[in-house]
Amino acid sequence: MKKEIFLFRHGRTLANEKKLYCGKSDLPLSPRGEAELLEKKLTFSYPDISHCSLFTSGLMRTIQTLKTLYPELSDLAIVEKGFQEINFGDFEMKSYDELKENPDYQKWLREEVDRISLRSTESSGNPCPNGENWGQMNERVLVSLEKILNNERSVAIFTHGGPISAIMTHFFTDERKSLYEWQPDFGEGYKITIDEKSVFYEKIPQEGVRL
Repeated sequence: MKKEIFLFRHGRTLANEKKLYCGKSDLPLSPRGEAELLEKKLTFSYPDISHCSLFTSGLMRTIQTLKTLYPELSDLAIVEKGFQEINFGDFEMKSYDELKENPDYQKWLREEVDRISLRSTESSGNPCPNGENWGQMNERVLVSLEKILNNERSVAIFTHGGPISAIMTHFFTDERKSLYEWQPDFGEGYKITIDEKSVFYEKIPQEGVRL
């Protein structure tokens, strides 16, 4: 039986603009972020997801992204908290410049760089202090995905860069892409199609397609 998974990364927030670590913090889209989504909607071809069951992470930025791109469907979404971004713990809402002298941050960043350079999909055992590591986020995201796919054939998930990277790595490990190589731009994402013979993906919005 064919399955479809549409993955959308939320639009830009002020934390993104200021280059802050933002995971669990519940921020809205910035004015720039909302304007960018509206421009993309007018410029590129977004897929029809009216046949899908809709899910958000429950954080404002994912809910507003759904409302901006698909206002006619926004009241139908279900909150699935397992799709929230990685919890940055003590590093939350802080910038590199604020953290760079912190020994805990230096250790965390050093091990993260090593993991990413090796294209590792394994947990590093290297959580942010009072937060999560990659493996912990990866596990809860995939548990939530399995739960909804057990009951649905087509789903659209409005989520965050980390969870999207976790899902894409899970299905397409052979591509050996890092977390950041899988992460789409704001308001963009992937469509994954699963059938008995293959699993493949396409970019959202369609690459090179303009209205």
